[in-house]
Amino acid sequence: MPEGPEIHRAANRIAKALVGKTLTDVEFHYKTVEGSEHLFVDKEVEYVKARSKGLLISVGDYVMYSHNQLYGRWTVNRSTTKPRPTNRSLRVLFGNEKNTARLWSATDIEILEPWELPGHPYLAKLGPDVADSAVEYDDVLAQVSNPKFARRQLSGLMLDQGFLAGVGNYLRSEILFDAGISPYRKTGSLSNSEQEELAKSAINITSTAYHEKGVTVPQELYKVLRDNGQTKRQARHYVFTRDGLECHNCQSLIVHTRLSGRRLDYCPVCQA
Repeated sequence: MPEGPEIHRAANRIAKALVGKTLTDVEFHYKTVEGSEHLFVDKEVEYVKARSKGLLISVGDYVMYSHNQLYGRWTVNRSTTKPRPTNRSLRVLFGNEKNTARLWSATDIEILEPWELPGHPYLAKLGPDVADSAVEYDDVLAQVSNPKFARRQLSGLMLDQGFLAGVGNYLRSEILFDAGISPYRKTGSLSNSEQEELAKSAINITSTAYHEKGVTVPQELYKVLRDNGQTKRQARHYVFTRDGLECHNCQSLIVHTRLSGRRLDYCPVCQA
């Protein structure tokens, strides 16, 4: 599933292609939005925003909400370029004279009025979006130190979008490694300095993932690892998908486990 950085990058691509321009071509091919094209065609796109793993496109008097879930994907092309052949199902098409944005295979799509956004079941529960450049360190630290999360184990809590929005499998593993904290700790057991490290890592690792297209290690290290024969999957992260390989910091072997069917990787020494 795409995580916060991937959705924010998609939102920026779509915004560059559509915002401030009038939609001349609109198609909806999903049961929750079919037949609503008239609400969007010949209207100007006001904004495109990512909210955690959801995406909002404001056009005229309405906002389209979508969530990629496991299989959804946005593509942006010149309007004269035909999309590549795919097995994915087209759900949404927004086009203007120059560009066309398409949403494929998503199954969570709604058309909302602006007043409905604050009470939307997904949007209303979100914590600070760590992939949003407007979210500050103090916002994240307040969540990490919030007593209501004190009894929650970080392995599960880090995937709760009401805690830190935008975090998924790979960011969970990478943030906890960077902070040097075991995934089996509870937030209530963290010292003040550990809380501060976790908040810093949540901001820094997510920012790196956004700017480096999902890579969370420094580019210098990534290039060295690739030159030494490691695959992109092995080289792009500190611990995620590196089970059985040596930790970059202490040379202990990275441990892999699954919790509630979700992958989790960590260093048993650096995160003891």
